[in-house]
Amino acid sequence: MKNNIKKLSMIAISSFILLSGCIEVKAKKNESTAIESQNNTVSKFKKNVIVSKTDPILDELNKLTLKEKIGQMIIAGFDGTTSSNADTLLKNYKLGGVILFGTNIKSPSQLVNLTNDIKTYNKNNKVPLFISVDQEGGRVNRMPSGVLNTPSARTIGNKNNMQYAYNIGNMISKELSSFGFNTDFSPVFDIQSNPKNTVIGDRSFGTNSSIVSKIGEGMMDGIQKGNTIPVIKHFPGHGDTSVDSHLELPIVNKDLSSLKKFELVPFNNAIKNHADMMMVAHILVKKVDSKYPASMSKSVITDLLRKQYGYNGVVITDDMSMGAIAKHYNLSNAAVTSINAGSNIILIGHGNENVKTIYNSIYTAVKNHKISEDTINKSVYKILSLKQKYKLNNNKVQTVNVTNLNKQIKKAVTYNNETSNKQYLLLKNISTKANEGKIINAEFNVMNSNIDQVREKWGKEDSSVYVAAAKGTYNTYTKRNVVVGYQKDHLIFELRSFDPQLKNLSINNIKIYFGSPSSEVTTSNKEKILTYSIGSKKLKFVFPLKKQIVLDHYSIYNPNNVINNMSN
Repeated sequence: MKNNIKKLSMIAISSFILLSGCIEVKAKKNESTAIESQNNTVSKFKKNVIVSKTDPILDELNKLTLKEKIGQMIIAGFDGTTSSNADTLLKNYKLGGVILFGTNIKSPSQLVNLTNDIKTYNKNNKVPLFISVDQEGGRVNRMPSGVLNTPSARTIGNKNNMQYAYNIGNMISKELSSFGFNTDFSPVFDIQSNPKNTVIGDRSFGTNSSIVSKIGEGMMDGIQKGNTIPVIKHFPGHGDTSVDSHLELPIVNKDLSSLKKFELVPFNNAIKNHADMMMVAHILVKKVDSKYPASMSKSVITDLLRKQYGYNGVVITDDMSMGAIAKHYNLSNAAVTSINAGSNIILIGHGNENVKTIYNSIYTAVKNHKISEDTINKSVYKILSLKQKYKLNNNKVQTVNVTNLNKQIKKAVTYNNETSNKQYLLLKNISTKANEGKIINAEFNVMNSNIDQVREKWGKEDSSVYVAAAKGTYNTYTKRNVVVGYQKDHLIFELRSFDPQLKNLSINNIKIYFGSPSSEVTTSNKEKILTYSIGSKKLKFVFPLKKQIVLDHYSIYNPNNVINNMSN
């Protein structure tokens, strides 16, 4: 015990001294704005405009006209391989986003020019666009010729390895970002339980809820980590249908209890893992809503998805130009019904006239009080929040080096079982906690918790040492494998974990999951330190350079505290 205390205390001192050399550039991705906070925010809405001095999303919302708000609730497709048709839609309707299909894409250089031109034109509008695409891999591949494809969902699911699914999702995110996309209508969370279901088929990760849940989660996580918005689909489950909703309206005869035990399991798990956007299917679940398909059903979207499953993210319809809607419903009424049912975005993949019809029908419905402005405001708030979370912008992308891109794709799709599901879940837990300013085995928050709370919960520390360079004290809790650094005002500025399970992780594991570090240094006392920016905080991994190089400990800390202390 004494040796452990001494070891932890000495590392507490030496590691802090290293912090002053690990202050890096700004965060690549700020995830501080969470969709989950919207429950509290939307209650602030009144009928029209809300004045807020503390919420920048509300401020942005208040700058939009009603017509601009309605535009944000539409993602539309367009014809051609140049931006002229897209520019017309952006000019007339101030769209929230565009979707590209295979017919819009000819070559790598043409695709880069197209997305850049769309972004350039959109600078005239107030809000950056969702630049979206269906890029699942396998037979749903929108990448230009010459770019290697990634495996189908079924191939990924057959590996039954979450890290592999993460790698593929992360690679898809990288290739999409390089071509100017920021939103991917993937992964598919449908379970293919009906062998006659050809529209889903190998687009599903598997035939049981467990495989689809965990492999889908891995792929979703990989897409998110690449700073692309994943859109999971097709709620509440398109796997047990034999009709293609592109052509006709599929009917599901299961009751809600049966759906919850099977089809809805992957979606429920995705919600728990912070899914950002959910696509609702054009399927008629007769025992839940006998009149409207899920994409237009208040029983499905509001009562089931929102209330029962607690989903607070953005809801988008499947393409409203598909046969399932076009053959059975008036498009104007369908769009209005869908929004009143709880949809935030209407997706219309084809036809400028269809875009006009939907836009005008929503505007007229608001003016005639068939859709409340409160409903519009709440939807646009969610949309703006998501765009802010992923830092969407109108910045152009550079010419893509397809040769280098293909090398990265080859590396990602090469099956490597080095990292087990257990290791992947540990990495994901580290990442999730870090986004909250926490570590895996301590529910205290850097800069929001204090040492008094730790003592109240854990009792007196095993050892305590004051580090003059930090003007802070480090307390060691040996049984918890935790060191807590706090200031004279008792506020915690660093949390460090020495959990034994960390020794299962290598430098390669960390880099595969978190990507390239913002800082990588080798110290004089033979330690390799990888540092990542997590919002306004830093995440640091320390590897002693011994015969077997494994993770010794990691910490989450506030670099501003280090700067302030070192300058005083």
